Amino acid sequence: MITLEYSSMCLNEDNYRERIDQAQKLAGDSRIRIGIQIHNSIEKGLFEKLIALKGELPITVHSPVFSKYFINLAHPDFNPADAILKESVRYLERAGTRLLFFHGFFMTEEMILHDMKNYRKTMQDNIPEKYSYNRSFIMNPEFFDTEEFRKYRQTFIRNYEKARNLYPDYIICLENDFTGIGSGLQRPREIFELVHDLWFDLGHFWCSSLLFGFDYYEMCDRIIREKKIHGVHINHNLMNSRTKIEDLKDSHTHLHVKSDQDLGPVIRKLRDKGVEVFTLEILDGDIEDMKILYDWICS
Repeated sequence: MITLEYSSMCLNEDNYRERIDQAQKLAGDSRIRIGIQIHNSIEKGLFEKLIALKGELPITVHSPVFSKYFINLAHPDFNPADAILKESVRYLERAGTRLLFFHGFFMTEEMILHDMKNYRKTMQDNIPEKYSYNRSFIMNPEFFDTEEFRKYRQTFIRNYEKARNLYPDYIICLENDFTGIGSGLQRPREIFELVHDLWFDLGHFWCSSLLFGFDYYEMCDRIIREKKIHGVHINHNLMNSRTKIEDLKDSHTHLHVKSDQDLGPVIRKLRDKGVEVFTLEILDGDIEDMKILYDWICS
């Protein structure tokens, strides 16, 4: 059964019930469910209100939640990542889900504070400037051709397999990265070669196509054909071919705001592939966004 989710970034403690009720009314008696995804930026008050809905509607979790650090499977010491994975599993148990998905490939040997309110500064404080494109927050694509990157890649492969073996009751799923400095799962090559189970973020991939110069729709088609996709993050990204590389952003914009992205055909191909979870990861996402996604799924 297909589930259309609001990410918790769409909601607050005052409007969460109304927005869920509106979405459930939209779905009616169709074979589509409405669900919630707990985003890793959530605050505890909203978390407790949403987790109390377990049993009424399905819940997924964008890990890690309330962690001191990000999970980094490219760090040479696996133990810190393992500690955060153990902590994350406890929240999955509360939510009633076996899907353990996260961003997990950061090119640094520092421990990166899990500070979502100051995300860019946190990354820039912990990841060397040499990875940067023109001293911006955006990754220098040339770094992916270095021996240093290949070493991080091998460490990630080793630790990813450790995680999958240590948590056999959970689906260890990686989300493709935004094009920020130090993030290792930006390019199609790494998505195809390194990840067994994928959470596909269409906005991140749009920015990746602008940085690396590949055809977004052709590569989406290939990922849909070849990868095991457990869910999809959906929003309109306002970047385009005229945007300076240094200015790329993960805009998390409403679907009813004009964008160069043509997401409807991509969503329908994902539906036809059998993907079951579609998440609106939109800042203050609302029922108008849900109506557009519902129409894409049902058309």
